Amino acid sequence: MKDKNIIKFQIFYFFQIGAVGCFIPYINVYLEKSIGLTGSQIGLLTAISLILGVCVIPLWGIAGDKTRKYNLLLMSSLASSIVILYFYSKQTVYAGVLIFALLLEIARLGSGPMADTITMNYTAKHNGNYGSIRGMGSLGYVIGSMAVGFLADKYGLDGPLFTSYILLLGLAFLLCLSFPKTDIQGEDEKPQKGNFKELLTNKNFIFMLLIVMMTQIVIDSSGAYAGNHLVSTLKGSNSLISWLTFAQVVPEIVFLMVSSQLIKKVGYKKFILIGAIPMAIRLFTYALIPNAYVFVFISIVHCLGVGISTVASLAYIKESVNPAVFGTAVTLLNAAMSIAKAIYGYVFGFIYQYLGSDKIFLFSGVIVVVCIIMVLFTKRFDEADKKIKEQQLIQ
Repeated sequence: MKDKNIIKFQIFYFFQIGAVGCFIPYINVYLEKSIGLTGSQIGLLTAISLILGVCVIPLWGIAGDKTRKYNLLLMSSLASSIVILYFYSKQTVYAGVLIFALLLEIARLGSGPMADTITMNYTAKHNGNYGSIRGMGSLGYVIGSMAVGFLADKYGLDGPLFTSYILLLGLAFLLCLSFPKTDIQGEDEKPQKGNFKELLTNKNFIFMLLIVMMTQIVIDSSGAYAGNHLVSTLKGSNSLISWLTFAQVVPEIVFLMVSSQLIKKVGYKKFILIGAIPMAIRLFTYALIPNAYVFVFISIVHCLGVGISTVASLAYIKESVNPAVFGTAVTLLNAAMSIAKAIYGYVFGFIYQYLGSDKIFLFSGVIVVVCIIMVLFTKRFDEADKKIKEQQLIQ
């Protein structure tokens, strides 16, 4: 019989990440078309939000690890996001938008890491499949994003944008009320101690951060120019952008469902190589074959990289760090990804302007190849993979 708590987590991720899918893809369009912001104003808002996120995300993790009240912090993040979203929807001038957009970043950035910490603690203790839970989040993202798109075509963007986000966050909040206790320590045990510094000196943790930044974050950052490449460089139709999203996300849902089990069969090192090698082939195909349909077709391997940046990274970090600072580790992972996106975003913008979109993918492919070489020759995963083999023998 399937664990009811796993089902709760799956539905939660469907709502929580689905809410993000309803909002993030459309917010810049709303700010431009409905509020009348200029491109530079939106760019400044995005940059400040990114910088603020890097500063705020670790604070959520530290608070969680200090208090061990991850669920309370998760509910606080969701509830405050709902309140802020309401006032955000009422803003009509740039100053008001800026204030509430930044407040929303502070509030919403706690929900993802806290949810991941709760879920990873539970699945580790009860041998659950985190990948299947995260896969439901991807499904929610696709459905939420498409639903808002259809509603916006019929009713306009103003109403569906905030209403759908608030509604789904509210449903996610209600599910939190029935979440199980997920602390990996017993109630009568003395809490383990840990500090921020030990994470920064944990070489296994830092190595995994590098892998994520050199694989999926490269893909995500270069992918920001996928639409430009399809329409402007390859002269494809706008509808191909929708098909690109479909080709990327649908296989992602399926692959995430089996990622945890695949890691247990092949180990972390082989799993990362399984994801990174097709990723490099994909990027070089983007750069060297000027065909829009090939571009869309080869994007089906996108799911492999997502497996690295979500399931493999969290599972390996769980194995490698002191449980007392796991929540902080998750938030540091998110902060590192934000920093990497900012750096890549600046570099890729320069490359796009002066060299063209194909060179973005060529440069990205080189970075992934360097990562593959690092993984091939490292011994960082030996201990974790040995544990996996021992567990297989016991079972």
